Amino acid sequence: MSELPLTLVESIERRLATAVSAQTSPFTGSQQIQDWGGEWWEVSFDMALTKGRNGRRLSAFLTALGGLRGWFVLRDPSTAQPGLTRSITVNGAFQRGNLLVTAGWAPEAETLQAGDFFSLGTGRDMRLYQITQDAASDLGGISVLRFTPRLRSTPPDLAPVEVASPGLALRLTQPVPTRISRADSFRFSVSAREAL
Repeated sequence: MSELPLTLVESIERRLATAVSAQTSPFTGSQQIQDWGGEWWEVSFDMALTKGRNGRRLSAFLTALGGLRGWFVLRDPSTAQPGLTRSITVNGAFQRGNLLVTAGWAPEAETLQAGDFFSLGTGRDMRLYQITQDAASDLGGISVLRFTPRLRSTPPDLAPVEVASPGLALRLTQPVPTRISRADSFRFSVSAREAL
């Protein structure tokens, strides 16, 4: 598994793309919306000015992806919650949609807030989700999470839920050029989408 070195990320733009189309009447302006159900993350980010050996290593990392062939994991530092050290798991099999019952939380406590993130899966199957409504746990440490996008597959019972450092498997949308300036300085701008 290739994991992007986060210390070098300068800025990130993240957006959820949806397979939704609209037909607008030229006469009334009314719209018909078609939702085809597809949802995926698209991410663009700039790497900080990197010099010398570190710049060449990063260039090698991005080149080794082979453009659209390879994939890598991005753990966006803005989504991390390093203070959360509990082992959170999926509670129950056959869960679908935009709700997930989870276990392992402190009893009767706030668990995640709207805007927080978590991930499920490992490697190329790592998927990222954003909480859309504040969640709290019951007496038994069970919490129901409401999120977007929808679950792409049914997670198994007791599967780990990553909240401390959520990640996302990405694939480049185009090869990344290496921009080299004076004093052996390197700059990179990366555009990627969820590796589905």
